[in-house]
Amino acid sequence: MKQLIRGSVGSGSIPNVIIRDFPSFEFRGVMDDISRGPIPTLDFIKYQIKRLAELKVNVLSHYVEHVVKTKKHPSFAPDDGSYTIEEWKEISEFAKKYFITVVGSFQSFGHFQNILSNPEYANLGESGTLISPVKEESYRFLKDIYDEMIPAFDAPFFNINCDETFDLGKAESKHLVDSIGYDGVYLQHVTRLNKFVKAHGLRTIIWGDIILDYPAILENLPKDMIIGTWNYDDHETFERFLKPFKGAGHDFIVAPGVLNSNKIFPDFHKAFGNIKNFISEGKEAGAFGILNCVWDDGGTALFNNDWLGVAYGAEKSWNHNSDDKDFDTRFNRAIYAASNNSFTSTIWKLNELISLESTDGMNDKILFSKLVPDPGRSTKISLVDWDKVIEILAEAEKELNNSKLIFYKEERNYIQFIIDLYRVLTNERILLIKLSESYNEAINNQFKNRSASRELILESLQNIQSIIQKVNAVKADFEILWLKENHTYALDRISNLYQKKLDDYTDIKNLLKAALKDFDSGLSLPSAESTRLAITKLPGKYFREWLMVNPIIKKDDSNISLVDYLIEMGGELNAEPKVAEEFFFDSNKYRWRRVVTEYPDTVNLAVVFPENNKNVVVYAFANIFMDEESLLTALVGGDDGVEVISNGSSVYKTKDDPEYRGKEQPFTLKLKKGKNNLMLKISQTSGDWWFTFRLPDSGVRNSKNRYRVVTEK
Repeated sequence: MKQLIRGSVGSGSIPNVIIRDFPSFEFRGVMDDISRGPIPTLDFIKYQIKRLAELKVNVLSHYVEHVVKTKKHPSFAPDDGSYTIEEWKEISEFAKKYFITVVGSFQSFGHFQNILSNPEYANLGESGTLISPVKEESYRFLKDIYDEMIPAFDAPFFNINCDETFDLGKAESKHLVDSIGYDGVYLQHVTRLNKFVKAHGLRTIIWGDIILDYPAILENLPKDMIIGTWNYDDHETFERFLKPFKGAGHDFIVAPGVLNSNKIFPDFHKAFGNIKNFISEGKEAGAFGILNCVWDDGGTALFNNDWLGVAYGAEKSWNHNSDDKDFDTRFNRAIYAASNNSFTSTIWKLNELISLESTDGMNDKILFSKLVPDPGRSTKISLVDWDKVIEILAEAEKELNNSKLIFYKEERNYIQFIIDLYRVLTNERILLIKLSESYNEAINNQFKNRSASRELILESLQNIQSIIQKVNAVKADFEILWLKENHTYALDRISNLYQKKLDDYTDIKNLLKAALKDFDSGLSLPSAESTRLAITKLPGKYFREWLMVNPIIKKDDSNISLVDYLIEMGGELNAEPKVAEEFFFDSNKYRWRRVVTEYPDTVNLAVVFPENNKNVVVYAFANIFMDEESLLTALVGGDDGVEVISNGSSVYKTKDDPEYRGKEQPFTLKLKKGKNNLMLKISQTSGDWWFTFRLPDSGVRNSKNRYRVVTEK
């Protein structure tokens, strides 16, 4: 009825209709991640509840790791970002007024690092990320949490999560895994926790990813346990995530998501495809509910920019066969009482930024890209596609200014912030290149035309001050928007990224003022490296994200580059590492982890691994996805040796003579249609240690260490 009223604002009447309306799913939920970034205030959660009720959502859950403050175990919860049991009760009671059930949740196996980092609970760890399944004190702890949390909620379910158990079997539990298997230990753990939950008269929800990897778990999993099968990609089919649970005797829910992880702004194209198809196939497979997940890994995303994806998930939860053609119109009318579609047109226009090379998919790593070199060093900045960014922002702002919202007008401020932020990101790159060019021109002219050189320095000071002012403005705006939704907890993680920029730019400003003072005193201008302005244009997109291992030490005197250190993984030609996978060499254990370099071009291994960079080897792994088989030009560089391994073959080794050392070296890389494996083996003797890799003639996009070659650059 509220949607009808809002949709009729301006007409003066509500249409005379007969309503026949019923849901596709009984369980229509949203899960909000409150543990890896922003933690909403109590008032904002109540605001979310009222908004969700308007969308006919009837379940709200929160992803909880360390943000619950219990009476028995209060110390691991942050004072400025957690909820007491009484507050959870208040949330649950408030939600009931709006016909929403709040389902409690507590991560109970992996993703335990926030609690284990507290010295009081470090002894519970199997590793830094997983609570041990072989220690009785682990179960006493989890039971204590459940016994306080569960009564706070008026729900028939409780979610113990238990996903992504990367470290199971890596330490104290290894003997048990060797004895009864990985799946046996996992089943034993969740079955025991299920008994704790059942003691309160509730059914247990667990995530289904481990079951997909170990299907035998399903045969012995208690039938009263509910499985949440999750995936957040836009697949052609979700059969792999549904078939094992269809007809297996367990109730299951489908968990799609709003693509927020490590994003500044959601990828709604991918989210809509994921939500629509996963829910539709889930309905056919017999799912009894939907839990649309909003993940906040990274912490730069703000919830008020998520409502389009939340509303789309709510619609598909109510009617999985709804027609998408007029969704934007219905969304604008029924939620905002808007007389046009300009608000959603703004959002879709901003989503065009995702396809550009320059924006890295609107990923948050763009905020900590190192645009300013350290003193005495140089760096490169790409200007590719930033002209397109300017055009898209202008069109988006025009649509936003034309939007006619009557309700929830403040959401325009959140969209405007995204526009302002990307303007600043564009502006700083263009001006830094201009600064560098002007300062180098001043150096070149200082003995011919001192007056012109001085004017160029003054112009550079004005430009760096302009950058500082604009970055300060978006930093202040972000903090205000964050605090309208969230507690102060974790705000500093993002504010510090902005502050790091400001510190670098302020240092350049001070160095320029010092250079001007020396110049006015009759001295020569210092070098561009000294003023941190040795910045040139980047000639393409470099591979900045890899899976890597810590430096591998070779104990004898043999040539370090000739040894295969990955024998335990099937050999370096065939290894396909996964995050957190481990292997041994010379009795030492090594672990694969994600590495993102802050530099736009170079992976500076001496910075990544500052304590061990002499007579060692590092591996870096990535996938390259191709639409068709191709021969591509590749460039690889390094200060020591780099071997390129692709799809099971060694395809190139960098030349070691002085003419080539430290320079990018071209070679031809044959890639097949679909997924290609790329392994770099980087050796190091002493001194500087870095490498680079790129495909100079190809358009490249990436998500983490997964790269895709696109047809248009």
